[in-house]
Amino acid sequence: MRAALALVAVVLLVGCDPQKPDYGFGRITKMTTPPDDPTLACGTVISADRHGDARKACAFTTGARAADTLGIDPAVASAIPIRHVILVMKENRSFDQILGKLHDRGQPGTEAIPADFTNPDLTGAAVAPHRATTTCTPFDPGHQSQSMRAVLNGGKMDGFVVNAAHTTGSDGHWAMEYFDESDLPFYYFLAKTFALNDRHFASMDTGTYANRNMMMFGTNAGVWDTGIVYPQPNLPSLIQLLMNAQLTWGAYTFDLPFSGSLAMTMKDPGMHTMEDLYEALDQGTLPNVAFVDARDSIDDDHPPADMQKGEAWTKTIYDHAVKSPQWGRTAIIWTYDEAGGLFDHVPPTEKACAASPSEPFVDRGVRVPFVMVSPWAKRSFVSHTVQDHSAITRFIETIFGLPALTPRDANASALMDLLDFSCPQNLVVPAAPEAGTGGCANPP
Repeated sequence: MRAALALVAVVLLVGCDPQKPDYGFGRITKMTTPPDDPTLACGTVISADRHGDARKACAFTTGARAADTLGIDPAVASAIPIRHVILVMKENRSFDQILGKLHDRGQPGTEAIPADFTNPDLTGAAVAPHRATTTCTPFDPGHQSQSMRAVLNGGKMDGFVVNAAHTTGSDGHWAMEYFDESDLPFYYFLAKTFALNDRHFASMDTGTYANRNMMMFGTNAGVWDTGIVYPQPNLPSLIQLLMNAQLTWGAYTFDLPFSGSLAMTMKDPGMHTMEDLYEALDQGTLPNVAFVDARDSIDDDHPPADMQKGEAWTKTIYDHAVKSPQWGRTAIIWTYDEAGGLFDHVPPTEKACAASPSEPFVDRGVRVPFVMVSPWAKRSFVSHTVQDHSAITRFIETIFGLPALTPRDANASALMDLLDFSCPQNLVVPAAPEAGTGGCANPP
């Protein structure tokens, strides 16, 4: 992120000014979260998905609703008991780097890193995945479009070490490091206990802004690499859909709302501190959707941040959520905007649907962690459904009865395979381990 902000400064100096847009989010200051329907409970049955082939063929377009694309009747969708979504989208880590030993640590349903998987270094020597010696990754490898195409290498997944070397002046071997359960015990707990998707990819083979835009707008909004332009102010957004339906949202952080992708600051409407989030959870006053971001390169997991510090930050959210009076109506999504140039072995071979003919970006990026944390999440479940951040968009649209923003989210899955609304409701919260400590001798 810091490199991206430096790029913004350079762009401003040479005269291409990405002016801060006004997205019309100010209405949120006068809106009140509708009360949860007290009759919502277990027993909702989601019918089998019969439209998967049509979605893969990109058959649906802007405005399509869940009844069209997923076969979920509006009455059934309105009975789904989740009324509050907390989106914890962190920064720049791959599935294999964070959860590379998950298969061997109690979740055999997810695929192990193949024993013969390696990447060549600058000399041609094979570098195998290996245990990280510190939870402070020493460098921040290149992760904009040129770098991401290099690491993917047409699906060979063999460019991580060379890209890391070229973009940091090191040997790049550290790009093949993974963390074990003793390093990140709470993250492993989430992945083993709740519903995991092990085929969740960044929406595009580039950096932060375009990937976050895909979730917020159903399109990359003309943004390719981070820090050059922002989405146009008149572009329909997920936030606008929520407000049009008299539903509320809030952005919670101490640093950059939406990780800087919307050029918003803490002075803008809808912005709140992390203490506000904890209070809302404790008091049962969450908005319908909470977008949560940690501090840049401190506890957002962005290299060279100490992963254990970011893990502890995430656990604080979890601890407040499971004790909240709204826990029974809540879903927390823990994921990452993109993989940040760090290794993963699974190629994103399945193309996504184009958001429009003028923006035919259909190549996904590197795989990232994705866990649904909720009393309604299937316990210890692994989904292999291929998805990206537009599935988050479609999930929110589905449970709140909203239309699709673009063909991209219209044809996305809605995460329903991760959830079980049958009776009895599983409100029992397993005991969670503390976040790891001592993994970084000199934390930033």
